[in-house]
Amino acid sequence: MRTLLTLFILLITTQSHAAPQGRWAGSTTVAGWPTIFTVVEFSDSGGDISMLQTNLLEQPMTGFTSVGDTFNFDLEVQGKRYHFAGSGDDVLTGFVTLPPEQGTQPGTFRWTRYPPVASMAGAVSYSGTLEINGVASIDMVIEYARDAAGRIHADISIPTQKLIGYPMQVQSETTEEVALLLASTSPALITLPFGEEAVLANFQQGGFKVDLPLVLDSDPVRFFKRPQDPQPPFPYESREVLVNHPAGHVLAGTLTVPRGPGPHPAVILITGSGLQDRNEEILGHRPFLVLSDHLTRNGIAVLRADDRGVGGSIMPDPGTLRNATTKDLATDTSVLLDHLKTQPGIDPDRIGLVGHSEGGVIGPLIADQRDDVAFLVLMAGPARPGAELLPDQAAALMRVAEVDEAVIAKVAAQHELVMRLIAEGATKKEIREPIRTLSILQLAAMEMDIEVDDTFVDNAVEQGTLPWLRWFLVHDPAPVLARLDMPVFAISGSLDLQVPPATELLLIERTMTDAGGDVTTKLYPGLNHLFQPATTGAVEEYSEIDITIDPQVLSDMSAWINERMDRDE
Repeated sequence: MRTLLTLFILLITTQSHAAPQGRWAGSTTVAGWPTIFTVVEFSDSGGDISMLQTNLLEQPMTGFTSVGDTFNFDLEVQGKRYHFAGSGDDVLTGFVTLPPEQGTQPGTFRWTRYPPVASMAGAVSYSGTLEINGVASIDMVIEYARDAAGRIHADISIPTQKLIGYPMQVQSETTEEVALLLASTSPALITLPFGEEAVLANFQQGGFKVDLPLVLDSDPVRFFKRPQDPQPPFPYESREVLVNHPAGHVLAGTLTVPRGPGPHPAVILITGSGLQDRNEEILGHRPFLVLSDHLTRNGIAVLRADDRGVGGSIMPDPGTLRNATTKDLATDTSVLLDHLKTQPGIDPDRIGLVGHSEGGVIGPLIADQRDDVAFLVLMAGPARPGAELLPDQAAALMRVAEVDEAVIAKVAAQHELVMRLIAEGATKKEIREPIRTLSILQLAAMEMDIEVDDTFVDNAVEQGTLPWLRWFLVHDPAPVLARLDMPVFAISGSLDLQVPPATELLLIERTMTDAGGDVTTKLYPGLNHLFQPATTGAVEEYSEIDITIDPQVLSDMSAWINERMDRDE
């Protein structure tokens, strides 16, 4: 009898201190990091971690084990393996360590239960759109509820940023409103009034402040369903790849290969400006995922990779990203090309490059330096130096926002001055006041309520003196295009405001034709910079359009590649 009673007590004890389940959140402190708001979702086999302050979203944990109320798991972040060991019931606490050879002092964490608000009794949901004039329209859902102790829990969903029911921190609360913090690389504070069907919340991020109208919504849209996103099963093989760069970083990507007899022609997709993942994800769209699926279904293998320091790509010293120029980034694609030539099922003599936007500069750079690029596809590729292109881009974006032409001219003149100073290598001190003036003019023109204080100007000066910008401003793509001796398919949308086709596409065609090059160009009426069917081409339309890439563009590209590669065999 005593044995049975002892067993019963052990069972009760085990059940009351089981491995953590569900969602938890709280602070994590590790040497070299700031204190980070951490969201952890536990499941039977492990779970994932999000730390928006370090650009981690749903990063899978590995090596998860648990005994009673203790647990252990690892987290891979940019080539480092962090080990978490903790315990608890209502509060989880523990330590974070690195392997001894990496020599970092141990950190700590403290997480409490954060149930998804949508599952809580009495949850209230508000939907609305954050309007950033001439830049973006961002749909979001804010939900809150009180637990049995009266504590407010709040979640936010931003479909374009893949945030679905992501917890916010309560900063303060009165009888009339609650201030909620979204802890990200640039923290956002939303002050939400209580109790009305329609409320006017306040959104603040850095120096940017704007009203955020919200309405009660019984059926909120927390994520976008993009009709072109490919769904399994897939009629082709998919291989994950890791490619070492001689500079020490590692590029992670996906290679999709058609089934059936090869070897197959292949392409490498090259992303546009800014650090992007292998799908070139932007505002809820994944253009390179859609493009790779279409091309592979049509007999063309595709390699797409995360940019250095993004996603699965590993950058041992992330600080070096600051010094990288477009020319440096081109070496990543060149290394990927070397790798692709060795892969089973790939014809090394029929590998081409497909570059979008800045990728349309990188592709020609590589093709000009190597003799093994079979063809190029330039999607909205520039043909002029950035010092000429960027002021025109700014003017086009203001024009579609219906800014007065006299104001546009004034902003454009100041923009050209700043670009010239940067291109000529002016010091931070020399460009500081011109940048301040330009910022004031631009924000006023777009009716954006952002204070241009010293901190704002400091950040703008830092961005303005990046090696990437200086290189982009002075590099002239036209002489490179004139030297190309492989087939080139250059395409643009008539509503592209970022790389206007009236100058860029026409100059690509004229430059290559005058040099005797093999170039085919096509202008697509009504398509924007992402090759979506658009109304005005404004950036804020991107997320509102369901189509990721117009089907005609996909069809034309695969047909051109297959036709040229068949003909050239």
